[in-house]
Amino acid sequence: MTIDGPGPWWSRRRSRIRAQWPTRLPGIRFCARGTLTYRAPAPLKTGGTAAARAAARLALDELGRGISERHMPEQLTTAQERLTLAAAHWHTSENTPDLWLKARITLMLTQQEADRAQRYQDAIREVTLQLAQEHERRERFRQAVFGTPDATRIWWLDRHLDDLDSLNWDVFKEKILPLVGAADDIQSKAERIAQTLLYVWEKLGDNPGHHARFITTVRAVLDQMGWNDALAWLAPGEPSAADSPESVRGDGGELRPVAEGGTAR
Repeated sequence: MTIDGPGPWWSRRRSRIRAQWPTRLPGIRFCARGTLTYRAPAPLKTGGTAAARAAARLALDELGRGISERHMPEQLTTAQERLTLAAAHWHTSENTPDLWLKARITLMLTQQEADRAQRYQDAIREVTLQLAQEHERRERFRQAVFGTPDATRIWWLDRHLDDLDSLNWDVFKEKILPLVGAADDIQSKAERIAQTLLYVWEKLGDNPGHHARFITTVRAVLDQMGWNDALAWLAPGEPSAADSPESVRGDGGELRPVAEGGTAR
């Protein structure tokens, strides 16, 4: 786009402009009114005044739409100023370089379009408020209920006070407690350790040999770690692996089955 002179004044033409240009809000349009001044190139002049005026109006329409469609209805003043800066001085059209034009255009919103735009803004404000309230509610709920494991347990118990038979702590531990930010509290750790030990103990079954080997392994680990004070949890008189009728310790320290007659295989 250039800004050279448009030629002598007597070669210029003027035209009244009335148009509707879109805003960024679908269905809402700016009304454009003003005066278009233009100077057509020689090829357009041969087509007559109507052809030159059509070319100038199309160029102005392209310029005006390009500006107006980037603005919301409430940005009327900003759109007006940008249009004034772009159209108030002589310039050429990109599609028709020899066509010079300038325009003084006033943008406005009709009362009907302004009302429609206001209803849209009211709807957006209502939705935004609802989302903000919902976010605030969930955030406060998270802080109050899921801040600590104890608070979460109290909330879970409170939900079942009217029907304690339906209180399911397994569901709580599997589904609810992992959502707590500080779920690794002492009680939760103790419960997980207890569940692990219970699982191991159940896997041992009723086989006394399995029980003996498990106790012996625990004793050996505690002894190697220097935690002999923890041996108190093993009841005095618990059978060791060496006392089991199913196994005996060989020279290599491995547990081997006992053959009939007491001779190791």
